[in-house]
Amino acid sequence: MIKSLCYTLLFLCVLSCKKEVKNLPEDFDFGETKDYTYTNPYFGLSFQYPEDWTQQSKHNIKAITDKGEKYLARENTKMGSILKASQVNTAYLFSLFKHPLKSTQSYNASLSVVAENVSGTPTVKRGRDYLFNSKELLKQTPAQYQFEETLDTKKLGGETFDVLRAKATFGAYNVQQEFYCLVRYGFSISFILSYTNDQEKAALHNILDTVILE
Repeated sequence: MIKSLCYTLLFLCVLSCKKEVKNLPEDFDFGETKDYTYTNPYFGLSFQYPEDWTQQSKHNIKAITDKGEKYLARENTKMGSILKASQVNTAYLFSLFKHPLKSTQSYNASLSVVAENVSGTPTVKRGRDYLFNSKELLKQTPAQYQFEETLDTKKLGGETFDVLRAKATFGAYNVQQEFYCLVRYGFSISFILSYTNDQEKAALHNILDTVILE
């Protein structure tokens, strides 16, 4: 399970290997959850999630990223350094798993929502620019990523997200991932879906259907 989390985390820090130090603005808002709804006034973002899925606290998200950093450092020193650097300007806004992290030995379907400050990266004007860089970095991992040749688009909350779809191997699991990305207010906002079957896919897509962007 930790390997799949690590490779997902690697997607989140693709631009952090650049030397610009961008950091998060002082008025940045990580958002909050209440009554199974995530709300973030900074981005004008909200969505609902199922009661029977497990939302992770900021403490748990930090623990996951720390484990990812250590794992990647063991596997590949350069990748570990990239992930460590990314924590300066990357905000892990929300993380949701189908099951509690330590309660299952099977693959744990998940949704992650992440924002990265791209204001100092003029080549990233929309989601597909960010996804292109992500794709190239993920090809360097041992997860045997297979990407769809063309990117798609999808409306979420009235805004157009660029979409990258992929298949990957995490240990014994053949996992499908979908990366939805939008550039908004100088940040890339990414929804990352990971699943192994149609039932999990449908549940994750139901969450996306509730997205509101004001």
